[in-house]
Amino acid sequence: MSKTTHVFLATLLCAGVAHAATSDNLLPKPKTENGITWLSGGIGESQAHAFREEARKYPLSLEFVLKPEYKGTPAEYTANIPVTVRNAHGTVVLTATAQGPYMLLKLPAGRYTVVAEHRDRKIERHVYVDHAHRRVVFEWPAA
Repeated sequence: MSKTTHVFLATLLCAGVAHAATSDNLLPKPKTENGITWLSGGIGESQAHAFREEARKYPLSLEFVLKPEYKGTPAEYTANIPVTVRNAHGTVVLTATAQGPYMLLKLPAGRYTVVAEHRDRKIERHVYVDHAHRRVVFEWPAA
């Protein structure tokens, strides 16, 4: 290989390491409750991007948005969302508050009911977690 190729490859490697370190620095530390590891956040474009990248490592990702008031207007992300996760037997396995518009959860394979609440309006979703990544969006009216 030429010297130019070595420099180019070294630059790519350093950029990849820097990107990984930057993404990791943007994410909050994961928390664990009842054996379930989770993290939430995603406020600001940089942290939102880091969460979207990290989501691939978690079996379940949740997103919290407000429907646009007018057609053609983008949805708004929301935060401080109380979340309850129940297993197939109805037992609560996680109670947490999503600090940002994204919440990533490492749940064992199985069926779950996820309830998220915004301004006294609860939305319930039934999800099946297995080896594939699942993305669930909770969407409330803006008003």
